[in-house]
Amino acid sequence: MNQHDYLELARECGQNIGGDLAQLLTITFAMVIAIYYFLHQAGMRMKIFAFALYAMGMLIYLGMMLTESIVRGGAIVALRAIPQKDQSMPVQMYLAISQSWVSILESVLLNVAYWVLWIGVAYLLFFWKRPDKAPA
Repeated sequence: MNQHDYLELARECGQNIGGDLAQLLTITFAMVIAIYYFLHQAGMRMKIFAFALYAMGMLIYLGMMLTESIVRGGAIVALRAIPQKDQSMPVQMYLAISQSWVSILESVLLNVAYWVLWIGVAYLLFFWKRPDKAPA
């Protein structure tokens, strides 16, 4: 593979991770809606079953995101192995941004968002009480 193939691979992996995050948000918002309208009235068995299904989906996407992250990391390592004088300008710029605070912050926020979604759904499902509809 040449440097442009590695660059494209790294960029595709980043896009796939973004797509996976979008799917996580979608299933989380679907779960929040289900909790609000239906599951808050359900028994504990139904809540546990719903959360188990949600957790399986979250774990599947976690695995997919980790796989993409590992492949992206390998592509970046391969790009760094190319002598700088032989790197094209897009490769140099991509490597510069991948080593910056922006990339670190992106990674931290992605991890935090994943756990906030998961813990948030668990809280809403098992501890949140829907307020009465009657005005005070």
